[in-house]
Amino acid sequence: MKCRFLLLFSILLLMAAPLSAAEMRGMWIYKTDEIAASPEASDALFDFCAQRHITDLFWQVHFTKLENGGRELKNAAPTRAFIQHAHARSLRIHALFGDPSHTLRAKHGIVLASVDGILAFNREEPRDAHFDGVHLDIEPHGLLQWKKADPAQKCDLLTQFVEVNHKAVSRAHTAEPGLIYGVDIVFWLDKTTPEGKPAYPVNYQGVAKDAAQHLLDCVDHVAIMSYRDTAEGKNGIVSLVAKTIAYADTTKAKVFVGAKMANIGPKMEGFYGKTETQMMSALRAVDDTYTSHPGYAGLAFFMFEAFKIMTP
Repeated sequence: MKCRFLLLFSILLLMAAPLSAAEMRGMWIYKTDEIAASPEASDALFDFCAQRHITDLFWQVHFTKLENGGRELKNAAPTRAFIQHAHARSLRIHALFGDPSHTLRAKHGIVLASVDGILAFNREEPRDAHFDGVHLDIEPHGLLQWKKADPAQKCDLLTQFVEVNHKAVSRAHTAEPGLIYGVDIVFWLDKTTPEGKPAYPVNYQGVAKDAAQHLLDCVDHVAIMSYRDTAEGKNGIVSLVAKTIAYADTTKAKVFVGAKMANIGPKMEGFYGKTETQMMSALRAVDDTYTSHPGYAGLAFFMFEAFKIMTP
């Protein structure tokens, strides 16, 4: 009983005292069912995170659709055990879900039902088995209609994207004020015209600005998919995230800066084919530039399945 009390106390202390930017790192994980079902795989993940100072896992979850239209978390028992073990290793676990179709207003109910599913899981499980956060990965630019849309239509899709996140964060924070709410975004949401105006303005609640700023006004953090194979230079990660972090500095929100090592997309979008040492040497420029910024959360790695097989 004493050991369990000490474990619970340490977890509550971790949640009550967020780490500073220099101490935070995130990572996306997708083969979650396999890891949660295997104590050996879980321990290997925890060791991997400890060696690289990773503190926050964006942990993909899946849901069962209920007859009433609600969503129930799948694999609750192994997920409970995994989260408890993760907390014992000082990791925060964020429930990761979303689909480009969830951008559309007709699908917003699915997102809210999924948030409710996470809230229900947290209510039913012991405190040390709670998800620390919800992390949405919707990506409106992945919609088929985005590829055919004119600028006005893209602005409309981004407006719906902002709306669903405002609805979801309100639902999450109202029901569980301490639950962390995060969202993945692409780096070009705050692109501007030569005149300095938003390239994709979103008019939400009577205010017109870019989607990234609207999100930073309400969420706890964003994770920027700032995928490049270099950190410095005109098209490097440091410059791509500058405006987002500068705006985050004026809010309570934080920005995780994403780096990709998965073999997905053009070669210039990530560090696939390079060693971990080469990648981390390049990414040092991101930390050096932004650690002093209150809006900087830290680096985030896409994704564990690719990271773990990188050459040292």
